[in-house]
Amino acid sequence: MNRDLVGTAWLDSDERTRWETRIMRRRVPVYRAGIAVLRALNAMSGGPSLKVTQWERVGPNGETFVMDKLETMTGRTDHPVTSRAELRARTSFASRLARAISADEWPQIITEYERRRRGERPQYRYVGHRPLNAQSHALMDETWVRGELPTDQFRAWNVLKFEDEGAFYSEFFTDGGARGYPGGETNAGFRLGRIMFDVSWREKASLSGEQHVLRRSRILRAKELVKFFRTELKEAVHPPAPFTTQATAVREDAYTPPVVAAISDFVKPEPLRSPTARGETTPDRKQASAIDAVAKALPPPLSGRVGGEAQPGAGEPPPAQPRPPHAAPQPVRPPGVPATFRPGHSPRDDRSR
Repeated sequence: MNRDLVGTAWLDSDERTRWETRIMRRRVPVYRAGIAVLRALNAMSGGPSLKVTQWERVGPNGETFVMDKLETMTGRTDHPVTSRAELRARTSFASRLARAISADEWPQIITEYERRRRGERPQYRYVGHRPLNAQSHALMDETWVRGELPTDQFRAWNVLKFEDEGAFYSEFFTDGGARGYPGGETNAGFRLGRIMFDVSWREKASLSGEQHVLRRSRILRAKELVKFFRTELKEAVHPPAPFTTQATAVREDAYTPPVVAAISDFVKPEPLRSPTARGETTPDRKQASAIDAVAKALPPPLSGRVGGEAQPGAGEPPPAQPRPPHAAPQPVRPPGVPATFRPGHSPRDDRSR
């Protein structure tokens, strides 16, 4: 095994695929047996079926595919759980155990191994970026439009999402403290950490790096298992207080979904842009007026130094970024509408596919 391959040379290598497949060959029988045990335990207590369900995700080239997961919660799973009492009401002991040890993700690995046995191209990797659904992509676009994400990193993140396969684990989740952000991707610090770790991983990926992430994932699962049994014992004695539904305020501002989509179009890879962003058609008059209104409401772009730090000039590569802090501060200003934006080149080298 060549340990000298780094970055895209490792990510695109056949050695990586063979190494991953060997790991899957050892783990898949264990995962199948584990799912059978969880289902038997669940049959005694009732609750979610723990059947395999399909979830839509956006993958390479902007295409939508389905991801297999175990059903571990009753009701509409697109509604976030807001309290421990609600979680217990919508789950069973077995399904909560499955979530604690990430068994709900095992069907993804089983399906991927079967794909490779049939000689098909890998759709999932062990380590990389987690594929998002359309709603999460829209949230990331809005975050960038509102100025919470740095443009250079967000552009690079869009490129790697367009070119790379998704993964089961990410360095952000094992080393970036992703589980510590309240609210997950609704947290600004989480969203910043997601793109910073994803972009940096593509540049430094290696066999030793992937082995480290897999070891860390096992440690985190062991910790989650200990935490799970402590919580279950505590709540068996003192059940959590009943949850109450709270009405959420409806936000109305100029950043409507069509406006966000039109502005974020300019940071997408060329094949994913709309004809308007490629300059092939003129923008819709109503949409263009709304974008102009947003642009006028933004502060003017700053040049030179912002907050004492030099900013990269046009066409320059972004500087190396440190790992994001646990709670990222809000940026100084939102970006203006990039009316003359030109995408940077993909960071892939000559050895990439």
